Amino acid sequence: MVAVRVGFGDLLGERTPYAFNFVAVVLATVVAGWRAGLVALIISQLLIWYVVVPERWSVGFESSEIIFGFIVATVSEGMILLIMGLYQREIDKGLAERERRVALMDHALNEIDHRTRNNHQTVLALIHLQAQRATSEGVKEALQQVAERIQAIAHATEKLALRSGDLETVRLDDHLCGLCEQIERGLSHQNVQIKCDIDEITTTADQAIPIAIIVNELVTNALKHAFDGRDTGHVVVTGRLNGMLKLRVADNGVGMTPGRQPRRGGLGTKLVDSFAKQLGARHETVSSESGTTHDLVIPNVA
Repeated sequence: MVAVRVGFGDLLGERTPYAFNFVAVVLATVVAGWRAGLVALIISQLLIWYVVVPERWSVGFESSEIIFGFIVATVSEGMILLIMGLYQREIDKGLAERERRVALMDHALNEIDHRTRNNHQTVLALIHLQAQRATSEGVKEALQQVAERIQAIAHATEKLALRSGDLETVRLDDHLCGLCEQIERGLSHQNVQIKCDIDEITTTADQAIPIAIIVNELVTNALKHAFDGRDTGHVVVTGRLNGMLKLRVADNGVGMTPGRQPRRGGLGTKLVDSFAKQLGARHETVSSESGTTHDLVIPNVA
């Protein structure tokens, strides 16, 4: 700013020698804080006094008006610096308080998330314990199915806010593929693989949970019934988003022969039909001796 003022020397002469110094103080304070503004104030005032104010290129002065103008300009710049410094301090205090509250909220959400996971694990442990004590195989199987459905819901919960940056959305591809990995570890035979290939899709928690339960039911049912008498096989879960989500669960098992086809009144079938209806999805099943394919077309996937 001093260089600019010197450059206007022929045009302005001795008038308003300190005008650009106000700009220098403001810019330095905004960019680097009040200390930089103070340095700019001192250096620019002294330089202007030396190279612009008469006598030029000297520390002397021709009249008392010059020293009075210097004092007024310096005090004015100092007041501007003080006001901006106080304003910046209040902003810094506000930012610090905001960061403190955000950190507190993040800690609270993490604590809630941790307790929720613990609650899920406690419920699952109680169900498994009850299943071990049950004498009826039917009761054991029913309790195991309940545990699997709770695990599917718990897995969806873990993919919420604290994982994806907000409290409303879930990465459906990560969620469903993670769910398939859990099912494979828990139920799959040694030579039966679960493959998951889903487009990168983000959806709401309200949609992710019923989709997860449907996939859980279809994959679990395939593992339990599709490979009777076979040592190898695979279940493939695919998802493609093209206006609508086209979700497919297919296996290369023995197919749903009359002896193996699930009862229409079974809880698993009712859950699939109920959640498909809730999602407004179209569910089609094709089965033969070379395997079974479930296709779901789900509209309005966010």
